[in-house]
Amino acid sequence: MKENPNGKFHIQGIAWNRNNEYVPLNSEKLTSLTGISVKIHEHIEGWGESLAFEMVNTTKESRHLKVFFLIEWLACKEDGVGVLSLSKDTFWNYSGKLVAITNIVSCAGSVKKSIYPLNLKGLQLWKKSLSNGSLYYYPITNGLNMMVYMLDFSFKPFEVKQGKVYAIEGALEEEVSNLSDRIKNGLAFPKEK
Repeated sequence: MKENPNGKFHIQGIAWNRNNEYVPLNSEKLTSLTGISVKIHEHIEGWGESLAFEMVNTTKESRHLKVFFLIEWLACKEDGVGVLSLSKDTFWNYSGKLVAITNIVSCAGSVKKSIYPLNLKGLQLWKKSLSNGSLYYYPITNGLNMMVYMLDFSFKPFEVKQGKVYAIEGALEEEVSNLSDRIKNGLAFPKEK
C-alpha cells in the first residue's frame, strides 16, 4: 500500500498463515506462501480513506488466512481517546475537535472479524503477537493509538472473497456516524464536489 502525504489515515494490510508466516498484502510473495491472490484498490476522499480488497483461493484445496488491517489516524495526538463500540462494531477516536471512526465490511461468508485497538504498549507487543497470529486486546485507549481489524478467512477451492476497510474523519460525531452507516450498508459513497 502506497504512502499518501495528503491522507488523513494510513491503512496497511498484513496476511498471516498457519505456518506462522506473514507478509504485506501487496507483497508478490503472498500467493506463493498462501495460495491466495489479493487485489487492493485504495481510495482517498474528502471524508477519509478506504481500501477495497478481493482475495482469491488459486488452489484446488481449502485454505485459511488471517488478515490484519492496521489503521493509523494521522491527526491522533497525545490527548486522544479511543473507544470500541460493540453495538456498531466500530472504533471511535477523539482528538481535539476532531472525531474519527473506522470499520471493515466483508461480504464474504466463512469469515470471523475481530477489532483490536492498540495503544503504544500494544504496538510494542505487535511483533510478538504475529508469531502466533493473535493480538492483545485494549477496548479503550488513550494517547496515540492504532486500530487493527483481524479477518480470519476460510476459503473453499477457487473461492473469491471481497471487503472494504474504511476510516472517516470529521468534526461532528453524528455526521461521521451516519456516513459510516451508509458505507457499511453499501448505500452511498459520496464523491468530492
